[in-house]
Amino acid sequence: MVKVVEEYIISLLGVADKPLPSEWHLQKEFFILTKMNPNVQNLLNFVSHYEGPYSQILQESYHEPMCYDDAIETNKKGIFLTEQGRRAFTDIKDKYGNNPKFVQFLQSLKLLRDIYDKLSKEELLFLMYLTYPKFIEYSNIYERLVKNEARRKRICTSLLKKGVITLDRYKELMVLATQ
Repeated sequence: MVKVVEEYIISLLGVADKPLPSEWHLQKEFFILTKMNPNVQNLLNFVSHYEGPYSQILQESYHEPMCYDDAIETNKKGIFLTEQGRRAFTDIKDKYGNNPKFVQFLQSLKLLRDIYDKLSKEELLFLMYLTYPKFIEYSNIYERLVKNEARRKRICTSLLKKGVITLDRYKELMVLATQ
């Protein structure tokens, strides 16, 4: 199971030619993936946490890898694959590349990176809280992010400008946040 999670992380990092912006992105992009693929949810087991959905196994696999210990590096620019990590990604693609489900999995990861990498932490959490309200339970920033009208409008406007939400979704989020 640990090896599979590490291969998921390597695959997420490998599908784009740029670093993943942050650990929040790692957690939240995989959480969104679980909504597209329930089998991943069973493996990663996301729970409510201080800053939205959180997976302990994902966190441990990222910070203390057991199978691909030199594959990932983190710096100010984000999280990215090392040379060994790029080789591991190539090996993973070679191993599973003939499986249509794996090809679809990589396409899903690429889509997630294309949409969510450009979001700030605030934008990412704002969307999480309003789209998946069950994960508000232990939040220590929900009120500050969502209930403050000026901040809510700024975040929604930014999401709209980035093309992440439509004008209709903008209006929905502005109303949802007041409830």
